[in-house]
Amino acid sequence: MKCLDYCNGLLSGLPAGQIARLGGVLRSAARLVLSLPSRAPVSAAMHDTLHWLDFPQRIMYKLALLVYKCLHGLAPEYLTRACVLLSTLSGRPHLRSSEDNKLFVPRSFTASMGPWAFCSSGPTSWNTLPARLRHSSLTLEQFKCLLKASLFA
Repeated sequence: MKCLDYCNGLLSGLPAGQIARLGGVLRSAARLVLSLPSRAPVSAAMHDTLHWLDFPQRIMYKLALLVYKCLHGLAPEYLTRACVLLSTLSGRPHLRSSEDNKLFVPRSFTASMGPWAFCSSGPTSWNTLPARLRHSSLTLEQFKCLLKASLFA
């Protein structure tokens, strides 16, 4: 499972076909863990029994969790520098987006790899979360629980 979650910033920009392939690997792993036949449907069992998210939601979960850690000083400094609240930027503290704990997403100059870098994919995933999840008073455990519940819904 660790190998599937590696480099989620890069995985966030993959085409749907590649995401589907990785989802197939995840479903095969679930069949192996649950001792199901190779052609048995496994999506419901993945959610209900194993509490595993589908692949696009796994990517979102890992990126949002890393951004949370950056904002709360639990991540390395080089990652924390990529997560800048809009309210801290000059000229932007009076915007509505700054009140919602949204992050600055830097402009990307390369279409091929720029949006996949953590400095872009992390803030983008954070900004798409519901406002109740971006609240700064949530503890790590509360955030994880609410995030997973939100992604399962």
